[in-house]
Amino acid sequence: MKRLFLLEDDLSLINGLTFAVKKQGYEIDAARTALGADILWKNGKYDLVILDVSLPDGSGFELTLAVTII
Repeated sequence: MKRLFLLEDDLSLINGLTFAVKKQGYEIDAARTALGADILWKNGKYDLVILDVSLPDGSGFELTLAVTII
């Protein structure tokens, strides 16, 4: 099964995207903060990553840079 990673702070977007993705048979892990994303990212392998670039505690760009360096 394909796994997706979503970093988004807007709960209505998380709910809508999660519903749509799961309906198509995918698994999805969602984080609402950069800290939560860092924790989830270390625990999983993903086929697709969707990042919000404007978060209350950082940016999706920062996660992208951290992952690229590793």
